[in-house]
Amino acid sequence: MLDHRHFPTDSPVLRSNSDSRALTACLLALIVASEYKFRLRDQDQSVSGNPDVFVLLEIATYAVVACWLFVHFRPAPRLHTAHWVTLTAYAYVATLWLSTTYSPYFEMALVRSWQMAVLLAATRSVVRHSGRATMHLFAHSYCVLVSASVVFGALVPLPRRESQADRFTWLYLHPVTAGQFLAIAVVVLVGYVLGRRNTHTGPSWPLPVYLGMLLICTVGLVATNTRGAALGALVGSLTALWVRWRGTRRLEITAFLSVGLLAIGLAATPLITAFFTRGHSMSRLFTLNSRTELWGYALEEFFERPLYGHGQSATRGLFLDEMGLGGGHNAVINLMVNSGLLGLVVWSALVFGILLNTARAARSSPEPRQDRILVYAVLVGMLANSVFTESLGAPSNVAAVWLFVLAAWSELIRPPGRERELVPGQRA
Repeated sequence: MLDHRHFPTDSPVLRSNSDSRALTACLLALIVASEYKFRLRDQDQSVSGNPDVFVLLEIATYAVVACWLFVHFRPAPRLHTAHWVTLTAYAYVATLWLSTTYSPYFEMALVRSWQMAVLLAATRSVVRHSGRATMHLFAHSYCVLVSASVVFGALVPLPRRESQADRFTWLYLHPVTAGQFLAIAVVVLVGYVLGRRNTHTGPSWPLPVYLGMLLICTVGLVATNTRGAALGALVGSLTALWVRWRGTRRLEITAFLSVGLLAIGLAATPLITAFFTRGHSMSRLFTLNSRTELWGYALEEFFERPLYGHGQSATRGLFLDEMGLGGGHNAVINLMVNSGLLGLVVWSALVFGILLNTARAARSSPEPRQDRILVYAVLVGMLANSVFTESLGAPSNVAAVWLFVLAAWSELIRPPGRERELVPGQRA
């Protein structure tokens, strides 16, 4: 353990710790600014091009983060070879900017694309000027934020839309958004509980702290009654279990879980059925709450402009006009309609690159096992949830922040010869 009293105030170690905390605060600020809603707003207002004071505050928050990154790190143009996964992150943002030029909602698309550029700059700053400790600090801080939000939502329930009256959330977030926050937090906390014996840089808290936050987030997730998020949390948690153990131990755990889940399913069938049906008719369930109808219409729109799509944020208005639903309600569908095959290919390459980098990290010595558990579990869990919500394939939301965080994290755990873990204070 390093005693900071033995270092001068301008010590590289202290500067690195300060940068780590500041970068974590920046990432959390982007999440809160983009996703935390402090008023009820109709869906058509989001594409109207008339920002209110809260939209202006969101833009101001991103501007402050961008200015801090520029002033603090003073980026200088320089040519160097970048890893191809890093290039796909840049290409994804470039695709968003390209699709902004022909978006039917130019002002909103321009803001969203600029916000993604700020997010990319923040995560690249972690890689260049900090390290894996910042990623773990961010993951811990994120779980604290979400746990505190659940407690706040329980203590201070605010008015909700009539269609969401029986579903938990906090502030004025849509329950689907709250569910996504909670699903990611649950997976992260499960990862830390399972990997508590794995060493890692950054904070490491007592097991009861993780279990307490896990209980809060799990109860909150169930209360949101968000089926896609529940599926994402389950898939992500099982992925963490799978990565945590190897060989015969993995087979034993799989067999045990199979029997355990079957027993729980048989014992709690009425409760599980009620959770997933939410009182809807079978005909509506077969259409996944009208999602299959929306996806059919989306494919028609995609085939009209398959290569480049209809432009950034087009799904917010196209589906709202046609079906009264905003967004693609599926990450791939959202990308196909907004950015066409170009956007889908670049996004898919980014996701594949994160998985590939994480798989190759197993060859590192020592193996960053805890990092691999978290990157795998969170990404796979978000992919499962993305079947029902578009956030992972849309800009400026909690899933987009985590996607870029995981891209940077996977670069930091690349195997020997390509490692990017920095000595405190070192500049890349």
